[in-house]
Amino acid sequence: MTVESPVQRVHVTAAAHAVIRQECTRSQDGNETGGILLGHVHDGVAEIRVAGGPGPTAVRQPAFFLRDLGHAQQLAHDAFTRDGSIWVGEWHTHLAAAPVPSERDLATYARLLADPDLGFETVVAIIAVANPQWERPAAYAWACFGNHAVAVPLVLVTDDQRPT
Repeated sequence: MTVESPVQRVHVTAAAHAVIRQECTRSQDGNETGGILLGHVHDGVAEIRVAGGPGPTAVRQPAFFLRDLGHAQQLAHDAFTRDGSIWVGEWHTHLAAAPVPSERDLATYARLLADPDLGFETVVAIIAVANPQWERPAAYAWACFGNHAVAVPLVLVTDDQRPT
């Protein structure tokens, strides 16, 4: 049985891509890193306008990452004030694992989806891996909904390609 994802594609702006690419270099120290994804979901497309970094009090370990909640909340507040962007998901690196959501990742996304205060229908996940080094990581997008995680195309868009 094929399950259709509410999110069919993920578009990442150049600014958000630059943050992810720069932050990925932190994983050269042997620890995962990541941050939140902010933007909009419309017509099956998740548009990522802002990607956050881990924040100063994030927990970074070889097979685990926990974002700095206060840092993420401030970033979300600022993005919402600026252009109405909302929290649509998270991104992080995998050091040794494949670029697919781990059991721990899936459990995290399930908790986010189950929290009625957050209002997620779909959690967008971007997982980055060294390619072969962290200066040019490879990134993969996932739409997580219900009990499913579906790989979806990840597209880098320029400002003139963004919907208004």
